[in-house]
Amino acid sequence: MISFFRNIFKSKIGLFLTFCFIGLIAFAFATADVSSSGTFGGVTGSGTAVEVGDSELTTSELSESVNNAFRTEQRQDTTLDIKTFVDGGGFDSVLERLINSFAIADFGKKYGMNAGKRLVDGEIASIPTFQGANGQFSEENFRRALQQQGISEKQLRDDFSRNLLAEQLLTVSGFGAFVPQKLVVPYASLLLEARQGQVAIVPSVAFIDQSPPAPAAVAAFYAANSSRYTIPERRTISYALFDKSRFNDRIKPTEKDVTGFYNLNTARFAASETRNIDQVILPTEAAANALKTTIAGGMSMAEAAQSVGLSAAEVGSITKADFASASSQAVADMAFAATTGNVAGPAQSALGWHIAVVKDITQIPGQTLAEARTEIIAELTRSQIDEALADLTSAMEDEFASGSTLADVAQAEELKIEATPGLLANGQNPDDQNYRPIPEMQLILPVAFSMEEESDPQVIEIIPGQQYAAIKVTQISEAAPPPLAKIKQLVDRDYMMDEGSKKAKLVADEISKAVGEGTALSKAIADSGVKLPNIERVNSTRADLARQSQQGQVPPPLTLMFSMAEGTAKTLRAPQNQGWFVIALDKIEPGDAAARDDLLNATKAQFKQVFGNEYTDQFIRAMREDVGVDKNDDALTAVRNQLLGRTSGGN
Repeated sequence: MISFFRNIFKSKIGLFLTFCFIGLIAFAFATADVSSSGTFGGVTGSGTAVEVGDSELTTSELSESVNNAFRTEQRQDTTLDIKTFVDGGGFDSVLERLINSFAIADFGKKYGMNAGKRLVDGEIASIPTFQGANGQFSEENFRRALQQQGISEKQLRDDFSRNLLAEQLLTVSGFGAFVPQKLVVPYASLLLEARQGQVAIVPSVAFIDQSPPAPAAVAAFYAANSSRYTIPERRTISYALFDKSRFNDRIKPTEKDVTGFYNLNTARFAASETRNIDQVILPTEAAANALKTTIAGGMSMAEAAQSVGLSAAEVGSITKADFASASSQAVADMAFAATTGNVAGPAQSALGWHIAVVKDITQIPGQTLAEARTEIIAELTRSQIDEALADLTSAMEDEFASGSTLADVAQAEELKIEATPGLLANGQNPDDQNYRPIPEMQLILPVAFSMEEESDPQVIEIIPGQQYAAIKVTQISEAAPPPLAKIKQLVDRDYMMDEGSKKAKLVADEISKAVGEGTALSKAIADSGVKLPNIERVNSTRADLARQSQQGQVPPPLTLMFSMAEGTAKTLRAPQNQGWFVIALDKIEPGDAAARDDLLNATKAQFKQVFGNEYTDQFIRAMREDVGVDKNDDALTAVRNQLLGRTSGGN
């Protein structure tokens, strides 16, 4: 089973994400690597795959969602291909997730729940791809991203609405789960259970025939195990990098530009002053006047404010306009009419009544056009370069959309086209282990692996507002094993190891049978007549097993030992055909956690999570039954077959 769909169940939030739609479209925007057409192409048209209540899941939505989930998993495992993903449960898991999402949303709407427009707006605005350089939502970026992904605003909003309804309905579904103590104690005691045993290995290398293997046998072995040598999908990418430096010698603000900028910003270059101000804000005018009198009597503002349970705020050095924006025009007028050291006010803002003390005044002289020229030219140059770069990227996108090739645009813009060798999704070159892609390829690859070979070139952002790349996928090499002749030495070795493993299994089975009949493991090994590595003795608890499992370091023989009966022996294949383990379980010592409050509490907490997940699962099933789910089996089969590259007949 695919690790993505196996591991997602390990936590409550994982279960929540599994049972509600995890925002595949939003995720696509966040990672900026999903094309509108999908990796393998969507199902032609938008037939209905599943009817869920009053909603419809279309075949194109399902196809795109499966492709997106596959690419997400493939970034973690570059050897993964679409067939393994689909056959391993990826298709069915995405389908169920989508059905659950639609069912939850329809159930919520049926009973009067709603995700308001403002709430959806807030979720959309939080996506980094939709934000500008200032971190705020950018309408331009939003529209551009929608267009690049081929997604309508309504589709995006519908997805967010479903997510928000799921969050409202499912968050509390598992709360209040009760776990009886009689259930907790036996399971907690299991963690203290100890097992003692022995592990021996019968290595394959001990049985390898050193004579060259027969070519026919090697060829048959290769044909039967070709998937073992399959190289994942590779893509050759042509790209042209460009950045804002190309405009450094082209952008020169004119005298008219400089004069116009100065005239439009006269306030900025006029003489001004800043004041260093402390203030106190009080709830009533009477209270403000009373505190003002206290300060005028000789008490410092800080002491006076503290005497009435308040504190003085240091506004710092500020202009009148900025102070008016932070408080009110009346407060700013009051503070900027005062003299240094005297208490001024009160004046009112939305926060209350202000009194202020001006600590010092700084006069800033104005600048003539000549004095401001250097500053203006630098600012105009920066803004005009930014504008020119934005215009260039927009023009290139228009050219690609109208049919121009990467070579056409590169020639017109004097860009140098580079090409990669056939790369895996992680940037590795299977034909050259020393190959290192350029740093920019880290951002280029996800987009390139979401494109089709016949797709138009794309412009992607490398460094926001500074560097871009125009890219085109020129060749897609589907996942396939290399010719036998190219890897014959490796296949010869694997064949010989496989043959040795078969012989090792016969010996391991004989040893295991003898131990099961009462023979000591050491004597059974000696009777086999084969010199084997020393026996390893094991003494461990289930708590040790759980701890190692969390770290992902559990030896397979130890896992098997904790599922065996006392006095028995079993065989287990070693990783990578290295041989066979013989595991003998000598003794089981039961645990007793009745007096271990820490362990009981931890076990109870884990059970609450499991029970809560079960309640959530049952609640979703009930919602599905309430709204109704009708699957179109023919359409689902068509989507599955198309993803696998089969014809409608399944061939």
